[in-house]
Amino acid sequence: MTDDPLDDPPDEFEYEPIPSRRTVAVVAILSVIAILLGGAALAITLLRPSASATDESCRALSWASLPDPSTLPAGWTLAGTGFYSDGYSTSFVGPAPANTSTAPPSIYVRLNCLGGDDHLALTRSHDAAVAAGASDLAFAKLGDESFALQDATGGTTVYFRRSGIVVYLVAAASVTPTQLQQAATAVDLAIAAATASGGSGIISAPSAPPNGGVPLSSSAPSGAVTSPGVAPSPTSSPSHAALDLEALLPHLVNGTTFASQSLTGKDALGTDAASVALAASIKGFGKVPADFHVAESYDPAGTVAVTVIGFQVAGVDGVQLRQAILASWLVAAGSGMTTAPATVAGKPLIKVDYGDGGPLDYVYVHGATVFDVSTADTTLAATVLKQLP
Repeated sequence: MTDDPLDDPPDEFEYEPIPSRRTVAVVAILSVIAILLGGAALAITLLRPSASATDESCRALSWASLPDPSTLPAGWTLAGTGFYSDGYSTSFVGPAPANTSTAPPSIYVRLNCLGGDDHLALTRSHDAAVAAGASDLAFAKLGDESFALQDATGGTTVYFRRSGIVVYLVAAASVTPTQLQQAATAVDLAIAAATASGGSGIISAPSAPPNGGVPLSSSAPSGAVTSPGVAPSPTSSPSHAALDLEALLPHLVNGTTFASQSLTGKDALGTDAASVALAASIKGFGKVPADFHVAESYDPAGTVAVTVIGFQVAGVDGVQLRQAILASWLVAAGSGMTTAPATVAGKPLIKVDYGDGGPLDYVYVHGATVFDVSTADTTLAATVLKQLP
């Protein structure tokens, strides 16, 4: 197999027979057709490795940026991954539909390490695709720069760059906007995590939000928490827009009574980049900001330095919501965070360290709820997590 998937006809793709040889062949064919129709053939040429893109450090970074399957949409798998001097290519394959004559949804992924040429390659790829008849689509921001295009067949291609790496994902028309966003986010998170770790190896755990989670807008009550571990100012009229979500949070920690409040996305989401990205994700779920709920529990006096935040979107699974939240938080946090899977108080979660000496975040998913426990005290974190469902 050559470095460029377009150098050989689809039947020469040396893919592993997982989940099936037939499925992978279909993925390969759909991917190549989508690339050609999307005007990405010129982009392939532009994205061939240059001198700066083939050095060992860049190659190590790109190879370490293969996403963990657990960060893909539910039921999706990796198929036919190939590693090259300038990056890798792979396919994300969704569950087989009930109608066996219909191909499973698939997304072809190509990652190229281009160093300082990343912006130029992205710009020319965009111009070439538009010249071939593709049109721009609204899509949540990814990496340092991104855009999405739709071709005449209904297929969508997402392009983005991060840390000198250019990525494009070509989705078949059967892929939903939410699935494509989650898949693209999984790649972006993998690059960010690999960058933070120096490209030393594949990061198997999904990243989590920066301290404080979703920034509460200035229209929120004065008691709103803007970062974990920082006690909000007492307010005589806290909002309680999501009492059921508040009820899931701890209200007594180490003998101290915690206050709580909750908001809907109408009040919690501001105009910052992270909020805008999350609002786009919520729209991708077929929801509106009012369907998004966020609640927080905290010690008003600040004596017990821990903050607990809960997130829900009506009708959306917690794992899907986590991916959307991760995408928005990545916009705010950039590549300066490290993540690691952990089990605390018997709960599997992701522990996040931002390297700034501040609180750590313990991100835990239960059913339709995403919890973020933020504290610099590991014992306190375990105490709080024991109280969560």
